[in-house]
Amino acid sequence: MYIINIENVKEYELKSNGMKNVKVKYLLHAGIGAKRIQLRLFTIDIGGYTPLEKHEHEHEVFVLKGEGILRSKDKEFEIKPGDVIFIQSNELHQIVNNGNEILQFLCTKETSEIPEAIIKDIESLEIKSC
Repeated sequence: MYIINIENVKEYELKSNGMKNVKVKYLLHAGIGAKRIQLRLFTIDIGGYTPLEKHEHEHEVFVLKGEGILRSKDKEFEIKPGDVIFIQSNELHQIVNNGNEILQFLCTKETSEIPEAIIKDIESLEIKSC
């Protein structure tokens, strides 16, 4: 079993083409024993956005804070706290913070990989047995 408080999870700024002002905390991942699913906490600053992308894995998203727009191939949806979103495999998607505060959401990703950004930090993780 693994337990950690979110305040003790390192936050990483994501920097790649097509995204702006996006940070992530990798809450659960293969490095701590979660072999099939990653659970991540994303924070998008005002005016920021994720890339417009599609990929093999699906996403399950739960909006915690802020407001934004979820873009798909040909539609836009307003999102707000409490919204639950399912993004299918290979479905084009982008999340944009068009509000006046940070946009924060939990997002799952099916993968057995350790996030590249945290490979060097895994040894410092404190795993508590219950």
